[in-house]
Amino acid sequence: NFNKDLTDNINLDGNAGWNLRRNSMNYIDASTNGGLAIPGLYDLSNTNNPLEAPDEYDAKNMLFGLYARAGLGFDDTYFVEGTIRRDKSSTLPTDNNVFYYPSISTSILVSNLVETDWLSFAKFRANYAEVGNDTDPYRLINTYNVSLPFNASGNASNPATLNNPNLKPERSKNYELGLEANFLNNRLGFDFSYYNNRTEDQITPVPTSDATGYSARILNAGTIENKGIEVLFRATPIKTKNFNWNLSVNWARNRSEVVELTDGVENLQLASLQGGVSINAAPGEPYGAIRGSDYVYNENGQKIVGDNGTYLLSDTNNEIIGNIQPDWIGGVQNTFSYKNVSFSFLIDVQQGGDIFSLDTWYGYATGLYDRTVGTNDLGNPLRAPVTSGPDSGGMILPGVNQDGSPNTTRADFSTYANPNGYYYDANKGHIYDASFVKLREVSLRYDFSKKILENTFLSSASVSVIGRNLWIIHKNIPYSDPEAGLSSGNIQGYQSGAYPAFREIGASLRLKF
Repeated sequence: NFNKDLTDNINLDGNAGWNLRRNSMNYIDASTNGGLAIPGLYDLSNTNNPLEAPDEYDAKNMLFGLYARAGLGFDDTYFVEGTIRRDKSSTLPTDNNVFYYPSISTSILVSNLVETDWLSFAKFRANYAEVGNDTDPYRLINTYNVSLPFNASGNASNPATLNNPNLKPERSKNYELGLEANFLNNRLGFDFSYYNNRTEDQITPVPTSDATGYSARILNAGTIENKGIEVLFRATPIKTKNFNWNLSVNWARNRSEVVELTDGVENLQLASLQGGVSINAAPGEPYGAIRGSDYVYNENGQKIVGDNGTYLLSDTNNEIIGNIQPDWIGGVQNTFSYKNVSFSFLIDVQQGGDIFSLDTWYGYATGLYDRTVGTNDLGNPLRAPVTSGPDSGGMILPGVNQDGSPNTTRADFSTYANPNGYYYDANKGHIYDASFVKLREVSLRYDFSKKILENTFLSSASVSVIGRNLWIIHKNIPYSDPEAGLSSGNIQGYQSGAYPAFREIGASLRLKF
């Protein structure tokens, strides 16, 4: 490390160094076959049938890095900082296992250049950075999977994923511009940022034809770009000796686009999910397109109904029917303080984004939800059999026949093969808007005064009551919390077996000595 004043108004600081990281992971996963032969004796040899092959894994990988950083400040107003890092990874090919990534950032304290009473603080910032990344072990060379012998003969097979000895490191390139300022003795303020992040040569499994002998191959699959803006507004509308009101509003919008994929790949399937839907990345589309079956429409956008009164469906389940990306997210937090008591609440908002519900996909077919019961336009039970008389059940779906005339055929709702469930409906019918407005958090805190603590060993103490996820003020998806879906890596925008939303209420006691 170094920090030196070169002149009265120029300062230079920085550091340089190296690090070596070594990761080791190994396990053996084995179990009895057919249960225990002798109850209560938990031993692998106590198996009813011959043991199956255990799942064994042993991997070590190392990353060696050299790095340096230097920052230059002039007149406590102008600042510039640069970094450079060189990494060498054991998980990449020897010809491509060294990668460099730099960054440079600058900032100007505008408030030091403008002498005015109404401007408390202002700073402009700009930066550019690159980040390199390697991959997991065992993604370069193909090896056999060894199984238990059969009739005393060895048994080995190819793995399902084809490895790649020509992998390159991933690289992420990002630039950001920002301006933050406070006014009127810090009673008002804002922070604005614009960013652009481009990730190239992403290392990922890409599905391939089973005719190749593999179901996927490891590739540097393509380029994805994310860009957007983030805004934070701060205010103190009321500030007196005993009472304060602080307000904070944030808003962010991100736009994602798959710029390109590797040659020969027109669509990268990120996840294949139950119900026939998938999460995808395709050039020209936002990351996270939901594909599945759709309805058939006429030139006016009306759904076309078939001879049995149900909608006609697309020939494949490869239609784009939604996207996991929201239009924007935001929040509002208010904090009220009176003497030693403070009360705050946070409202969270998401606008847009799509989610597929496997729950309604099956639930509408099996009669689980209230939508599947009731009476039809004739006043008869919806689930009653369809007849030609006035006692008919079923429903006439809105839409047109294939010749363009209004639909008059009544669809049967008496079994699972009704128009709203998985048997006759399109995946598109179970795509919902994931927007919501929530009362995310409420807290009430009391700070003990110094007078109360002056004869104790405590320097400060406070007690709080905190509630989280207290109220879904608005949502568009029925029957469940829009945030109750699966969220794991690429699996987003998908809801299956969603639990009811729950509230959390707790208390906190903080003591400082």
